[in-house]
Amino acid sequence: MGRGRVSARRIQDYRLYEAIQRQPAELTRLLTASEPIDLAADALNAARRVFCIGIGTSWHAATVAADLLARAGIDARAWSSADFVQYTPAFTRDDAAIVFAHTGTKQYSRAAIEVLGRKRSSVILVTSTESAVEAGSLPIGTTVLRTVPREQSAMFTVSHTAAMFLTARIADTISRTCVGDLEAVPYAVEAALGLEGDVEALAHQWHAKRTLIALGAGPHEVSAHEAAIKIAEAARRPVRGYAVEQFLHGPQVQVRESDAVLVFTGAGGGLERTREAVTFVRTLGCEVAWVAPVEAPEGAMHLRVPDVGEALAPIVEIVPAQLLAGHLAAIEGVDGDNFRRDDPAFGAARAAIDL
Repeated sequence: MGRGRVSARRIQDYRLYEAIQRQPAELTRLLTASEPIDLAADALNAARRVFCIGIGTSWHAATVAADLLARAGIDARAWSSADFVQYTPAFTRDDAAIVFAHTGTKQYSRAAIEVLGRKRSSVILVTSTESAVEAGSLPIGTTVLRTVPREQSAMFTVSHTAAMFLTARIADTISRTCVGDLEAVPYAVEAALGLEGDVEALAHQWHAKRTLIALGAGPHEVSAHEAAIKIAEAARRPVRGYAVEQFLHGPQVQVRESDAVLVFTGAGGGLERTREAVTFVRTLGCEVAWVAPVEAPEGAMHLRVPDVGEALAPIVEIVPAQLLAGHLAAIEGVDGDNFRRDDPAFGAARAAIDL
């Protein structure tokens, strides 16, 4: 029996499931959506430096954005919105920022925009079509890119892939084909959704594991961290996300046979070291799921996703992890949409924190 399981649910009953399934259609729409991509590209390309800012899942979008923009030749750096406000770096109006804020309600993301506005730096805001941020409250000249309607589940999925995809369009506008073939992404996400049967079987196999560990190297590290957030939010399971090398330099000592490991990788510089990490955990008896377009090590379950290149991989490879989070929540019998608001003690503690 799974930890805290009340009674099994169906993933189809969660709002998160509809959002996950909607991703190919939304990405197809955003491929040609009339958002001011050119304005955003001009502002970021003209800047001395670009700060990519967000919190939670939006910080993961910001991390991907920094990598995508760097591939276009931009000096881009990812910042937590809280760190940007509390430990503001020295910057001038010659710098610019791209801020990810799906709901527009998080205090530090709004505060980051205010900090940037006081220096009259160029701001690109990536937000939902129903954001709480009103145009009149933004610094003059802010460019707003709209992703998708505000998500109805606390486990953000389609808004995350949409935000990453719009940033890929910006990078592609600055330097054509620098991040790969954008048109391949919606089809690749649809193919990743086709893995659901295998993912559901994996959830049943893993739901009683002691801890789930997600690993990724280079551009895949962010997928490990995002997978950990999704599984924690939806299924409320013990889960940790690590860069492969960071995992090997300390956290590996905690691994037990009763743990399971979710691995994200591709045909890049981190592949062989990722294989070494898998060999290590397999030697200890851990079960491994390998989310990648490249062949899996012996004994690992291969969740093969299409190869869109490492720059765009985070948009595709996170889909099986989203499905895993939802199926684990269903098996555990918890509400994967409500961020544990059905727990009175947690709700009371959470009410004291202003996000």
